[in-house]
Amino acid sequence: MALSILNTFIVKPDEEDHFKTKAEALYQIGLIEAENNRNNLAINYLTKAMELSTKNKNFELKAKVAKSLSGVYEKMIDINNSFKFLKQHIRIRDSIKEIMSKRVGTEDFLSFKQAEQLKSIDQLNRENKEQQRANKFSKLISILSIALISILSLLSLSLYKNNIIRSQSNKQLQAKNQELQIAKDKAEKASKARAEFLSTVSHELRTPLNAINGITHLLIEENPKKSQLQYLTSLKFSGDYLLTFINDILEINRVESENIEIESINVNVKQLLSDLHNSFKDLASKNNNGFILEIDEKIPDHLIGDPTKLSQIFINLINNALKFTKNGKVSIRAAVVKTVNDISTVHFEIADTGIGISIEKQSSIFESFSQGSIEINRIYGGTGLGLAIVKRLVSLLGGEIQLISSQGIGSTFSFDIDFKLGQQTFVEVKKQYDESIFVHKKVLVVEDNKINQMITKKMLENKEIICELVDNGEEAIELVRNNQYDLILMDVHLPGINGTIATEKIRIFNKTIPVIALTAISLYENREMLLSFGMNDVVTKPFNPDNFYKVIANQLSSI
Repeated sequence: MALSILNTFIVKPDEEDHFKTKAEALYQIGLIEAENNRNNLAINYLTKAMELSTKNKNFELKAKVAKSLSGVYEKMIDINNSFKFLKQHIRIRDSIKEIMSKRVGTEDFLSFKQAEQLKSIDQLNRENKEQQRANKFSKLISILSIALISILSLLSLSLYKNNIIRSQSNKQLQAKNQELQIAKDKAEKASKARAEFLSTVSHELRTPLNAINGITHLLIEENPKKSQLQYLTSLKFSGDYLLTFINDILEINRVESENIEIESINVNVKQLLSDLHNSFKDLASKNNNGFILEIDEKIPDHLIGDPTKLSQIFINLINNALKFTKNGKVSIRAAVVKTVNDISTVHFEIADTGIGISIEKQSSIFESFSQGSIEINRIYGGTGLGLAIVKRLVSLLGGEIQLISSQGIGSTFSFDIDFKLGQQTFVEVKKQYDESIFVHKKVLVVEDNKINQMITKKMLENKEIICELVDNGEEAIELVRNNQYDLILMDVHLPGINGTIATEKIRIFNKTIPVIALTAISLYENREMLLSFGMNDVVTKPFNPDNFYKVIANQLSSI
């Protein structure tokens, strides 16, 4: 009933005498739509109310509208817009308070001045009467009256000047605040654009990487020849590193944050360097480089450290050394510096005889997106992130990267890391599920990418699972409605309706079938968000086969 009445106001023509009523009506309709969770409609009406209240200079209504817009955007989890309108509300509210306080101050001053003037008049009257009674005091009283009036005048002038100075200062502060706000908004937009770019790149790389890792896993399971197994193992190593690179490197805003967790697990540094040396042999031979590994046998076999971050450091440095060196030599060296109590300090060096780095560039080479020169970027390529990441990771591990380089002679990167001594452990790897649970289970795979369809189907069939494929959410809904499945593997990004909406619609008529999301999680996705649509679990692309099977087994066992 309120909506029907309020709508009669908002259709009136935009005349000056209708602005205030029409703006209030739009504001009330916006509140009703927000209460009914029709957030987009609420934003539409409230925005129109904001425009009319601005034209009408109705600042009290404008403040209320800004506060309501902030609340609606907060419900929509749009924190930036919510924060923007909340600030606007506070700014308008404070301005109104300031104006009111100034009005009250002026009225008080006028009242004070009038009272003083009345006192002066009364005083003069009394002086006249006293003059009649005693003429000898009249001259003295007149002088005192003139002095009092002069003091009040000077006081009034002083207050007036102070008010002018205060007003000018406020205007300057407001101008500075506006400049700061503009700069802040530009910085936030730049940061958001950067985060979105990194998220898009990360997301787009995960999709083909899922195919690479999946096909590699399938080929290894098919008992390849010994010569092929070596290549497949190297491919798997590279795929695993690339996945780590995407997760921990491309999302550079997380790498640069203070919230990175450092693992403390047993690591065999000698074996790690040996594996890396073997992985880079082909790249070294392409540039006709000698590739030398010198490991101090005194390095303990078991140290406590973070193998993933150590691998990232060495891979970046070795890759750079081999890339910028031709017909030369690249050396990897590791040696114990000292061992005190249970702490062993190991010195690492990656040296090359490549193009070297100029003295001018050595101070900036560790900055993000920095390279030796435009010519080097054109010839050798690269993102300019590698050394920035190396410096950050070495610092996180408690070391400091050092560089010695001369153009045309080569470069040596070195750093020391302190490791706690570890203990030899024997871990029997056990599968966390019984493979018999897979046999003859019927699974619907909702995936639009043909390569991912092939890989997922083959991995399921290897476990004797009956697999049915569909490439869009609409058909998936109808298949689940008319058929019996034990589980659904649902890709999030689908043509037509996406996987989250398809899952919501399935949950209307089937609340028990397990649904596992398959997604290359992007900037706007997270596990909690996907589970809120009715999904039971999430497997991130490119998925680890053991984790993939474990999640499926857990869901099948819960039926």
